[in-house]
Amino acid sequence: MINQKHLNTFITLAETGHFTQTAERLFMTQPGVTQHIKKLEKHFNTLLLERYGKQFELTLAGEKLYQTALTMRDLETQLNEQINHDEMTKGICSIACSGALANLLYPHFVQQQTVHPELSVFVEAAPNKNIIADLLSNKVDLGIVTIESSHEQLKQTLVGVEELQLVLPASIKFDGVCRFEDLNEIGFINHPDGLHFAEKVLSVNFKADYKGPNSLTIKGYVNQLQQILLPVAKGVGYTVLAKSTVEQFQQPALLQVLPLEHVIQDSLYLTQKRYRQIPARYQWFEDTIKTLLSE
Repeated sequence: MINQKHLNTFITLAETGHFTQTAERLFMTQPGVTQHIKKLEKHFNTLLLERYGKQFELTLAGEKLYQTALTMRDLETQLNEQINHDEMTKGICSIACSGALANLLYPHFVQQQTVHPELSVFVEAAPNKNIIADLLSNKVDLGIVTIESSHEQLKQTLVGVEELQLVLPASIKFDGVCRFEDLNEIGFINHPDGLHFAEKVLSVNFKADYKGPNSLTIKGYVNQLQQILLPVAKGVGYTVLAKSTVEQFQQPALLQVLPLEHVIQDSLYLTQKRYRQIPARYQWFEDTIKTLLSE
């Protein structure tokens, strides 16, 4: 390895053309400057200076070393600038959340991109378990989940709550109170967060008869957010979804939201890796998410 202090002495000497001036500029003695040059010549096993009297000329090897040393110095300067500079409005931002939240948040993210074209925003709509896995594997830097994780590598901030609704076909009529056996007769339309949502709503409102996910009669499964309510609207089954998703359905007259004795609020946690430092450009996205989800 080249001694960087010796190399800096050589660059300064080549620029000043004088041993005494080099020593003064570097707060060294003149013999110290000479010693650094001799050590470089020993390192490369060639002469770097052609001395005559008190003056010198760079040899061909010296010229090559000087030009290369300047390039190395410039690269080091650029490296220091890049490492220590954190762009606020440039680079990739990767965020994962539910499809319903993506519908809410993404238009705001796109607007930020129109203001700052050098931002690249990647939004992944996924269920809780996939978001957690993507965070842990560094595929995304920010995630919004509805489960409180005890994983030591994750940190979470509660940023809002969202009501969960039990949604049935509008064509279904009940004689009196809806019972769990009535729901099972209709059948459950599952989705990526379906069992998690069902557990929260049914375990509290139908606790006498609901015995966990295995007690559900499942009539279907769909992982596309826009399609989950389609079989419900057609009378095929019922489901449990976030209120914002239900409100976005294009044919609300085909649905009915069952009134619940105990309204269930699902917590929303902004989640990231505890020991992974994310760039400053994420601050706007964090602030926007917190503002929108707290309304």
